[in-house]
Amino acid sequence: MLLEPESPAFLADPHAVYDALRPRDLVDDPLGVSTVSYAASEAAFHDPALVPAIDHLLEELGFGALWGPSGRTLTNTEGVDHGRLRRALTPWFTPKRVGVLRARTSALIAALLDAHEPRTPLDVMTELADIVPARVFGWMLGAGEQDDKLFAEWSKALILVFTAKAEMVEPVRAAKAEIAAYARDLLAHKRQHPDDMLATVLAEATELTEADTLGLLEELLSAAVDNTANTTGCAFHALASHPDAWRAAADHVPATVEECGRFEPAIRHTIKYAVDATTLHGTPIERGSYVTIRVAAAHRDPAVFDDPHHLDVARAQPKGRLDFGAGRHYCLGAALARMEVEEMVGGVVARYGAATVADGAEMEIAANGHVFRLPLEVE
Repeated sequence: MLLEPESPAFLADPHAVYDALRPRDLVDDPLGVSTVSYAASEAAFHDPALVPAIDHLLEELGFGALWGPSGRTLTNTEGVDHGRLRRALTPWFTPKRVGVLRARTSALIAALLDAHEPRTPLDVMTELADIVPARVFGWMLGAGEQDDKLFAEWSKALILVFTAKAEMVEPVRAAKAEIAAYARDLLAHKRQHPDDMLATVLAEATELTEADTLGLLEELLSAAVDNTANTTGCAFHALASHPDAWRAAADHVPATVEECGRFEPAIRHTIKYAVDATTLHGTPIERGSYVTIRVAAAHRDPAVFDDPHHLDVARAQPKGRLDFGAGRHYCLGAALARMEVEEMVGGVVARYGAATVADGAEMEIAANGHVFRLPLEVE
């Protein structure tokens, strides 16, 4: 059977399509093959022959490599280079660092919720999720709070690269040029006025070149802001659509965030490129072909998750979420993202005992996990 991710049936209910394709592990799709089981998806993340595909795909489409300079980001490096870049960043993503940011994040969320006009819908995107990750990213860098809107705008532009459509090329290029100019100024300032924030860590890292530093900042910006905002939006949409889950969430905030990430992940798929021939769960994969890991399908695989279409905020997860990846490319900022989503979800469900989706919601979560506006009637 063929998985058609742009078909009306898929866009109406992707999980019904995935259910019909099981118990297969892999199925054909227009690009190559897709994993639809948890086991095959997890194996694909760990297979060294399968590497992140975005720039390979963009090159084939004639757009050129737009994600980052070759060999200069965590996404497009392997082996020694990947280890070198990861080591430079790891000290800033420790539990201790994340813990330091948690108190500031909690206070920011409380202030934003205090500013919400009573008896009006709470738009958890424009009033919360589009603000908090950008502010935290600025704190993490050691940048000024006045740059929040820039970070949010640039992140939304950069993430368009994953649509692989012609209309994203110019916005992505423009954002990258603006980010590069900003980063050069920020790094120069930090060399003259060092502190213990991430921009100084990058500015003083002797193992990094300027191209490395710029590539890493672009990558961190897109991952830390827009992905976290969409993850938050998907969590609130899931909870508001399931009243029992909303009511129970305040007593199970970390578990709620994990379950929402399983149930409705913002990163619904990721594409890999085969740099060598390999075999994935018995299916031969030719060199130069594409494997799309269907994270949303893996997260509802009944072979792993009991009653997978049920949102259970007290669920003990038998397997880890795959929207942060797995193996050598596991998201370095996963703990930071979890903390931010926990604080946003926890802050809202503690104040409001119930919520429903109000008129004016704008989202596309069947294929891409994008939430633009999500007004909630809260009480």
